[in-house]
Amino acid sequence: MNKILALLPTHIQSLAPIQDLIKVIDEQSKQLHTQAEQLHTQAEQLHTQAEQLRIQAEQFQAQAERMVAMQNMIDQLKDEISRLNNTPRRPKFRSGGMEPRDRSKKPPLQNPNEANVSSQGPHIPKKVRQEKCIPPVFLPEGSRFKGYQEFVVQEVELIAKDIVYKLEVWEAPDGTIHRGSLPTELNGKHFGSELRALIINLYAQCMTQPCIVEFLHNIGIEISTGQIHNILMHESERFAEMCKNILSMGLKEAEYIETDDTGAKHNHKNGYCTYLGGAYFSYFKSSCNKSRENFLNILLQGKEGYQINDAMILHLIQRGVSDHVLHLFEEIKGEKYFSKQEFLRLLNILAVQGKKLTEQCIEAASIGFIAETILKKDQVLISDRAGQFSILNHAGCWVHMERPLRKIPITNDIMEKEVSEVREAIWKTYRKLKETVKSGSGRKEVEALYDKIVAMKSFSPKVTEVIANFRKFREELLKALDYPSIPLHNNGSEQSIREMVKRRDVSGSTKSVEGQKFRDGLATIKQTCRKLGLSLYSFMRQYFDDDPIDLSDLVRRRYQSMS
Repeated sequence: MNKILALLPTHIQSLAPIQDLIKVIDEQSKQLHTQAEQLHTQAEQLHTQAEQLRIQAEQFQAQAERMVAMQNMIDQLKDEISRLNNTPRRPKFRSGGMEPRDRSKKPPLQNPNEANVSSQGPHIPKKVRQEKCIPPVFLPEGSRFKGYQEFVVQEVELIAKDIVYKLEVWEAPDGTIHRGSLPTELNGKHFGSELRALIINLYAQCMTQPCIVEFLHNIGIEISTGQIHNILMHESERFAEMCKNILSMGLKEAEYIETDDTGAKHNHKNGYCTYLGGAYFSYFKSSCNKSRENFLNILLQGKEGYQINDAMILHLIQRGVSDHVLHLFEEIKGEKYFSKQEFLRLLNILAVQGKKLTEQCIEAASIGFIAETILKKDQVLISDRAGQFSILNHAGCWVHMERPLRKIPITNDIMEKEVSEVREAIWKTYRKLKETVKSGSGRKEVEALYDKIVAMKSFSPKVTEVIANFRKFREELLKALDYPSIPLHNNGSEQSIREMVKRRDVSGSTKSVEGQKFRDGLATIKQTCRKLGLSLYSFMRQYFDDDPIDLSDLVRRRYQSMS
């Protein structure tokens, strides 16, 4: 204001009206300044209140999530009390479906590289065709024959037979006795190949041994539970050998490996069963724990080796080993050792000390040996990101990454909207990723959608954790962009390992090592036959006729024909 007055002549500045105007303007300026300060103070107060409300909302959501966790713990304790008191447990209702149901009539997109032979149905044994011609009851004179109207009826015959082999006995002139020989496929047993194949097949369909005995008794077969048990257990070693060959060929030929584990009791003690599989093979192995060491031993298949290569060094980087140790191994890359003592001697020479660091180096060297000599080059390992499986060229499962969002308790409309938006963003990206894998174009759109997921914010700690995991495991979840043949989820392994879950629910635990081998072997053969499109019953018939199908060779040929 003073600058403006300075531009006016002096006699004008001294005029009374001008002076009055100046006073009015100064008063209004002070009032406006005061109002501005009040508004600024109010804005700061509103911002503080908004921040307090946000913090309170986060606290409320965190409390709600803790309450749900506590309720789950209470339910588990109630179940345990019910078990100890021999009272019924609460029923469990599992939600199904991988993603929200698409109620549109559009045909689903399918990646031709993911097509499975099992979708064509199993190989069904040939049926005997029998025709019966039935004339009309009344036929007028002069009628003309017009052909047949067919009505197909499926039937089965269960006929119990006693085949008596009369071995001719001859005495030679010199007094020696000559007898006929039994067919080689009998192996001296009193049960034929058809019956043994039926018993194996019934047991594979989760029938218990007493149920099998009752069924066979009802059709006229004289057999006991002990004889059923002996027929099953007699094949344990051969099944185990076949399974090793199947695993070895699958690891050598498959583009990707799916893996998972589940509980499997043995001798009334808690144990675990690990599953490995691909498009054309399955393998089950039971053990007393589910550590990474156990998983590596399954991959090693009884071999031992330690190799210093890129796979070993990458694993050490992922475990946070110091650069100094990494440089030591970089200088001797390519070295291979076939015993633990030799590798420990190397660590002593390199002055690599400490229990934890030594264990990390041994584990990494085993992984290097597996990647170099056992697995196919650039093979992808798919799992639910359990600690024991997150090694090598790993791909994550979209379903497992999204699943925690379904368990978050909804406390208000804002929370419901946030969870819905995050889930919608995840499945939108998932669907676009499937389209891109099929068409081979659209990579930038997928990455842009993924960037939107990891940029989302939430006041729920659980939602924030899910978003952080998507940010952390970006490379694993987008692995299909570089490897279009792999699935985007681990549902295949979960469906396959249901075989072991059903067996556990029906039979409980195995009692002997022999029984454990048979259980794993039968599950492996059954699932592999299913994926190859073979009938388990037909396979077992040929197996007991001493003309078994080489499943490992069939796995090899199927993978090679696909590539």
